[in-house]
Amino acid sequence: MLTPRIIADLRSGDECADPDHPGLRVRRTNAARVFFYRYRASDGALREIKLGEFGPMTLAEARKALGRLKLERERGFDPQLEKQQARTEARRQREAENLARYTVENMVEDYVAERLSKQKRGDEGARLLCREMVSKLGERPAAAVTRRELQDEVIRPILNRAPRCGTYLLGRIRCAYTHAAEQGRLPDDFVIPTLGIKGAPQVRRKRVFSDSGLATFVRWLPRSPYSRTVRDALALVLFTGCRSGEVVAALWRDIDLERAVWMIRETKNGEPVRAKR
Repeated sequence: MLTPRIIADLRSGDECADPDHPGLRVRRTNAARVFFYRYRASDGALREIKLGEFGPMTLAEARKALGRLKLERERGFDPQLEKQQARTEARRQREAENLARYTVENMVEDYVAERLSKQKRGDEGARLLCREMVSKLGERPAAAVTRRELQDEVIRPILNRAPRCGTYLLGRIRCAYTHAAEQGRLPDDFVIPTLGIKGAPQVRRKRVFSDSGLATFVRWLPRSPYSRTVRDALALVLFTGCRSGEVVAALWRDIDLERAVWMIRETKNGEPVRAKR
């Protein structure tokens, strides 16, 4: 007969049964002596379920717990499956709560910090996401935003007033959702709401100054209402043929006045260029 004394004398790795209560067993691990119920399920599989630890649970309490589980089995319930189902339901509940707490604002913050902050034009993308998306849908759970909601409240208004800017924003939103999904912050079967939303058609711009128009602009520029900085930047764009972004980013340390050479380090293709007079 199993007694508290026998249980106390068990060594690590020892296991014994309770002859008067079939199915009740106790096992000594490194840290504790554990009561558990071993039984054969209806499908023939041998299963066991933990009842408690010796000390906090007495032998008499373990036998009562065993009786309750056997009664459940007689009623057609499998205690181990019930326990697994309860764990699964609890995990689903936690996941649902986490999804509800993960808002559009959280998603944008993660994307900006982990991706956009490392990109050359990341500041522009972050500004657009905050201004056009977070301001309107920031408190909504990211996984609950629908395609119609995103299209009607965010994408379509900006496409109507600034097509190229709206197309760029659409790409950033798509990337933000993709990044969140890759990081496991959205369900595995989640469908990104940008699917099916189209940006503005790409139109190649061909407008250029005519000779007379350029002459008129050069005469007007010094008297224009622009600031001195803007006037100088536009003049350098005309005189050098460089992009406005390259001109604005110019530093004195990259300009050699004696040799009339300007080292342009920040270019569109990432390759530095030497501009000579």
